[in-house]
Amino acid sequence: MPLGIVAGNSVKARLARVNRDVLLLTPDERHVVIRVLDLLVTTAPGGGPKQVYDLVRHLPKEEFEVVVAGPRDGSFFDRFRALGLPVVEIATHRVGWRPLFDVLRLLRGSRIDVVHTHGKGAGVYGRLAARCAGVAAVHTFHGIHYERYPWLGRQAYLALERALAAWTHTIVNVSATQEREGLALGLFRPSQSAAIPNGIELPELDAQLADPSVDRRHLGLVDGAPVVGSVGRFDPVKRVDVLIRALAILAPRFPRLALVLVGGGDDEPRLKRLAAAGGLADRVIFTGPLDNPAGTYRVFDLYAATSRKEGLPLALLEAMGARLAVVATDVPGHRDVVVHGETGLLVPPDDPPALADAIAALLADPARRRRMGEAGRRRVAEAFTIPSMVSSTAEVYRRAAASRR
Repeated sequence: MPLGIVAGNSVKARLARVNRDVLLLTPDERHVVIRVLDLLVTTAPGGGPKQVYDLVRHLPKEEFEVVVAGPRDGSFFDRFRALGLPVVEIATHRVGWRPLFDVLRLLRGSRIDVVHTHGKGAGVYGRLAARCAGVAAVHTFHGIHYERYPWLGRQAYLALERALAAWTHTIVNVSATQEREGLALGLFRPSQSAAIPNGIELPELDAQLADPSVDRRHLGLVDGAPVVGSVGRFDPVKRVDVLIRALAILAPRFPRLALVLVGGGDDEPRLKRLAAAGGLADRVIFTGPLDNPAGTYRVFDLYAATSRKEGLPLALLEAMGARLAVVATDVPGHRDVVVHGETGLLVPPDDPPALADAIAALLADPARRRRMGEAGRRRVAEAFTIPSMVSSTAEVYRRAAASRR
């Protein structure tokens, strides 16, 4: 499918439909309503698209009109459309001039007041286009990931982010530790930054947990066997291989222990080979992408998160909201969520023996797991809510829009 095409229609044709509602507004209403473009680098299941999905559902409709744009590479593309939002396909995940021109045309054609970018490619195209169109730009870092680049690539990435920051009204950081890292790297000024943690809806999560289609039998689990679970995309930064290596250490002590890995990604073939090489193929269950991944929490005894680095992972919040004790690596993002010894245990990254010891300690103590699970639920309810995230982001939009008037 050519770039900039949605279901066979050009961006220009799509804009005609996007602007129908605008033409119905009175001049006074056009001054009041803030039109926001949320520009994504992917619509595949993951923390960034889910956070935007929760945001756009709850923004005050009388004050904000939202257009969503990004690649049609995942289920969230149609989920945004199901909300009744204008959704435009733009290949922000590809390198070239066409995505920039498509974003610029969208900004001008839809009379956008604020462009909010998510992800590297979207952050480049969106902020360059905003600069050209005289539109206020907001950018969210869903994690600051650059360590895997070669030295020259790291320097180029950091230099590019510093340059783009000069054209950005607000940088949104999803955790306090990420904000400190970005400031230390000089990626933005303190006055530019807004630390807005992600949030989840506990009633919605409870409904997903009650889904009867997700149970131990459907996942191929033996009744009574202890289960460690993890949810997320399979990417090298997630270090799911460390979790599989920890399972190999735990296997002699817990001969029925199973590991359930929910999600998909480019790293999946390597992870399957690793499990098979360790004789764990029948004990590591790859579910693939699920319509209701949160429903799997109900079959877990313990949740594990092994990333080398995070922004602020929604899956970890969901696991805690589901009253699961968690074992997580002591890295930015995780340490913002997990209170060590109270809601779970933090362990050094890239350390299978330490991870195995923490998992073993909690599997052997069900009462401690229950206490941690209840404490985790309370922490999510108090500190990581969608209303708080939406309210803070709406205020960022107001200030950004006012800066251009």
